[in-house]
Amino acid sequence: MSQLDKKIQKRSDRMVELFDNYKGKEIKDFPAPPFSKWLNYKIINVKRGEMELEFLVRPEMANPTGLLHGGMQCGLMDDCIGITSTTLGYEGFPISIDFHVDFLGKVKVGEKVRAIGKVIREGRNIIHMTAEIYDINGKLIATGNSNLLKTNFIPDYVKAADELSEEKF
Repeated sequence: MSQLDKKIQKRSDRMVELFDNYKGKEIKDFPAPPFSKWLNYKIINVKRGEMELEFLVRPEMANPTGLLHGGMQCGLMDDCIGITSTTLGYEGFPISIDFHVDFLGKVKVGEKVRAIGKVIREGRNIIHMTAEIYDINGKLIATGNSNLLKTNFIPDYVKAADELSEEKF
């Protein structure tokens, strides 16, 4: 294993451990981007390249019929893919270069949903990932897939997570 691979693996292990310590807690107290904090999900499961999150569907997330808005479904899946990508251990933030969605079901305000993000393929420059939303009974609500471009940009919340992990771990 090269020095770079060892560094990536170490960072991946640290991020998984950090998220693992936040299991069951609301993300609003985590050094996350504002949109993630607004979504206020809970981490259910985490491992390298895979994460399961739980969301409560709030009134401000609904369309006029009281169902989870399609754009919000996209946002949930995109955020799930984004936070899952941090478990890979790359120094820079991977950015979405495309996003494809299929809406397959519905959930009402007040219900909980689970989003599962997974890495399908890690290439030299591109990471292919998927996300799925399920209702609390396990019925598939939406699927999405995205290609992410590896970058050198290190966002503030990653730096904050680095500092937090140094303090606590």
